[in-house]
Amino acid sequence: MLGRTFRERLGRGEILVGCNVRHSRTAETGAILADCGFSWIMLDNEHSPMATHLAYDIGLGAIRAGVVPLARVRRNDAAEIGSCLTNGALGVIVPHVNSAAEAKAAARASRFPPEGELSVPGTMPQFGYRRSLAESTKLFNEEAVTAVMIESRAALLDLDAIAATPGVDVLFIGASDLVYDMGLPGGYGRPELADAVGRTVKAAAAHGKHVGMGGLREDEHWKRMIELGVRMVLTENDLTMLIRRATERADFFRNLQPTR
Repeated sequence: MLGRTFRERLGRGEILVGCNVRHSRTAETGAILADCGFSWIMLDNEHSPMATHLAYDIGLGAIRAGVVPLARVRRNDAAEIGSCLTNGALGVIVPHVNSAAEAKAAARASRFPPEGELSVPGTMPQFGYRRSLAESTKLFNEEAVTAVMIESRAALLDLDAIAATPGVDVLFIGASDLVYDMGLPGGYGRPELADAVGRTVKAAAAHGKHVGMGGLREDEHWKRMIELGVRMVLTENDLTMLIRRATERADFFRNLQPTR
């Protein structure tokens, strides 16, 4: 199944590439990215205008294509987490988790009882429509991926306790917010960020967890973070990929303009 396979691949040290889905509007998004070699997508509710029904369609389409759909919620709130998880997502990325208590709240909100406190819906379309609700919720608890975002100096101070939290699968470093919180806007190549990543990897490894990261743009920075142990990679978002490729193509043909 997708969630368990996802964690197993991370455990084997594979690099799993994901895309931040902010502007795509089609259920084919997952299938397109699957053909391009992507393993997961982030349905971005924090920094995009994505509506619930759209995330539902894209999330279920991704599952059918073999791509793990994770929803980044706007805040660490049980109702918001529950809305995403019962509407097509197979896990959540929870922003601004600064303590073990906040990590525990996110984890509890991401699983059905008895492992957590997620409210039980009428159906779980992630697993089809013929399983009983009891079967589906049990399977969901085994499959769902819970990632908590490390985005502040406060989170770095509580790394070990956050990593030890039951139900947390991934410590996901939000590089942009973290460098800003550290007083280093744009400092993706700074040693302070590399040190923070190394400390996060060490804490995660000590508790059998994994490390993800997003926010970087330069390949040289990504190479450094992979060397340090980041394996769940949010490479960029759908809009920036479109802009880069469109600009490249336009430049190519502009340079072919006849001189006479």
